[in-house]
Amino acid sequence: MCFPCRRRREHTRSWRAVRRPGGFSSSPTVPDELWKGWKMGPRRAGSLAFRVLVSSVAVALAAAGCGDDAGNSKESGENLRTVKVALAIKAMNSSFAAIPVARYLGYFKEEGLKVETTFTPGSTQAIQAVAAGQMEMAAPVPQSLIPDAVKNKSDQRMFFNWARSQVASFAVESGSPIQNWADFKGKKIGAQSLGSGTIPLAKALLREQGLNPDTDVQFVSVGLEAGAYHALKSKRVDALMLFDSQYAAMENLGAKLRYFKSALGQELFSTGFSAKQSYMKANPKVIEGFGRAMAKANVFATANPEAAIKMMYEVYPKTNIPGVPEDKKMEDNKRILALRTTHITSGDPAANKNWGEFPESGVKAWSDFSVSTKLTPIAFKAEDFVTNEFVKAFNNFDSLQIQNAAKSYKFEG
Repeated sequence: MCFPCRRRREHTRSWRAVRRPGGFSSSPTVPDELWKGWKMGPRRAGSLAFRVLVSSVAVALAAAGCGDDAGNSKESGENLRTVKVALAIKAMNSSFAAIPVARYLGYFKEEGLKVETTFTPGSTQAIQAVAAGQMEMAAPVPQSLIPDAVKNKSDQRMFFNWARSQVASFAVESGSPIQNWADFKGKKIGAQSLGSGTIPLAKALLREQGLNPDTDVQFVSVGLEAGAYHALKSKRVDALMLFDSQYAAMENLGAKLRYFKSALGQELFSTGFSAKQSYMKANPKVIEGFGRAMAKANVFATANPEAAIKMMYEVYPKTNIPGVPEDKKMEDNKRILALRTTHITSGDPAANKNWGEFPESGVKAWSDFSVSTKLTPIAFKAEDFVTNEFVKAFNNFDSLQIQNAAKSYKFEG
């Protein structure tokens, strides 16, 4: 049983399950006194109240979902170092197929690692789980980590640039009267929640196009998946600001969407893996091994997406949804993986041997973005929230060999 599950069992009697306004699909158990304190407003990051609140809420949120029960992988054996990773998704899906690939094929095991994943409602909770010491790594989006790392001088940094171009964008129905950026004026835009990291990005993109996001548009909480799609289809909102895997899932439901992207959006890298600097300094081989295994898995999944998805079914059985025709299920998952792959392989990291690298131009774009959206009061440097220290080690493998092996791989289960 993973650590969050043990904590959830320990707190079952003292924590009362509730569903709060604006809550998540599976509401974590949060004590009333903590929730009351949370509603009172933001805390100064360095304060004792903030640290206690973050720690306690992180326990609840990290316990909300564990992905390592009843799965099949090659991560067994003696002397493996367990690494707990908080993913900012509510459940495993094929956009993260590289993780089950690395587990199933033993890429993590080759590095002496056994990876345990926990699912959190969003990047903020994943970051908090690492800050509280419950997880060693997280997979957040930059706009959620930057304020804590830059303004509050936290110890956490991104060490592996995974989604190398922006996965979030505006989308409208194909028949929408919104034909250009000016048409967004006066419209309602749906986001996962009003605290979603996509909203600051949306505001920056609108400003780039000459709109005032504080007065020209209204943001509405619509959740994810079918709920978000229904809000768009029923005209409760005019557009959505979500991310690639969500849009692919909607298209699997029959949605016909048009996307609005911009030069700024393409400059901003997206989801990456983070850890405390103190942890990285004490465990450099763990960081190197994790990143190298992820790079190998990305190469494999790109070359053989069908096998990657079947591996996901094996390692995370709940992703193999019963009652759905196998062909449709495979095509739906391949569509989600294909969209994410365009971002993971942006700039051809296999050919350039720069898996995990944060480009200087991307960091500057994030700095400019953060100042313009008031995420940070001043510009910042790369070392303030990312590190490229381990990039050489991440790329110390034969990419062509894995690609060829993947193309000829026959999954037997």
